[in-house]
Amino acid sequence: MLLKIAILLFGRFAGLRENIIKALVLAERNKRPEDALCWLLSVSDFVSSEIDFHCVRWGNGVHVKHELMTGIHSFFYERIPAGARVLDVGCGIGAVAYAIACHTDATVTGMDLNEERIKFAQDTFCHPKLRFLVGDATRDLPPESIDVIVMSSVLEHIVDRPRMLRALVDRYRPSSILIRVPSFERHYHAALRRKLGLFAYTDLDHKIEYTPESFVEEMKDGGLKVKYMELRWGDIWAECVLV
Repeated sequence: MLLKIAILLFGRFAGLRENIIKALVLAERNKRPEDALCWLLSVSDFVSSEIDFHCVRWGNGVHVKHELMTGIHSFFYERIPAGARVLDVGCGIGAVAYAIACHTDATVTGMDLNEERIKFAQDTFCHPKLRFLVGDATRDLPPESIDVIVMSSVLEHIVDRPRMLRALVDRYRPSSILIRVPSFERHYHAALRRKLGLFAYTDLDHKIEYTPESFVEEMKDGGLKVKYMELRWGDIWAECVLV
C-alpha cells in the first residue's frame, strides 16, 4: 500500500519527480568517475528499455520506429526483383515482411522461432502473397525455392553465424541476402562500456555488434561478398551475394 501511495505521489508531482531524479544523478559527481559512469550507464540502459516499451505500446504492438526510421523497410523492398520468392528469416512481428509484400509482387514467407510473435504477425499483417511460419532457420527451412533472403536484426543473436549463412547459401543459392545488423560504432558509449569492463552491446542477447570491416570478413566466412553496404540509424545495412 505504501508503495502504491509513493508511486501515485511520484507520478502526480512532476516537478518533485524531476528534482529527485536530478539529485540522484548529480550525487554521482562525488564518486570515482569509473563508479559514476557504471551506475549512469545502467540507468541509461533501464531508461532506453522503457522508451522501447512505450514505443511498442504507442504503436499497438508495433514499435513506432517502423514509422520514424527512413529506409527501415524500403532498403529491403527496393532490392527485391520482380516475381521473387522471399524468405524473411527471424521476421519477428512481421512488419518488414509485410512491407515487402505490399511494395513488390514478391511471394513472401516470414519465419521466426517465437510463436507469440508469429501469432501477432498473422493477426496483424494480412496479404494474399504473405505467410508466416514458426520455425528455426537452422532446421525448419521451407522446402520451396527462395530467390532472396532477408535477415533484419537477426545475425547478432546467432552464435555460429558463418555456419548459418553457409547453410542458407547451400540450401537456396539465392540471388542476394539482404542484411541489417547493429554497428558497434554507433556511439562511443559502446567502447566506454568495454573499457569499464561492462557488457558493451545494446542487447543482452547480442553475440556481436559489427564494424564494417568485421562484417565484411564474416560475410566471407559465410560464403558471401558484400555488393553494397551503408551505415544508417546506427546499423549496417548490406546487400550480399554469393562468392
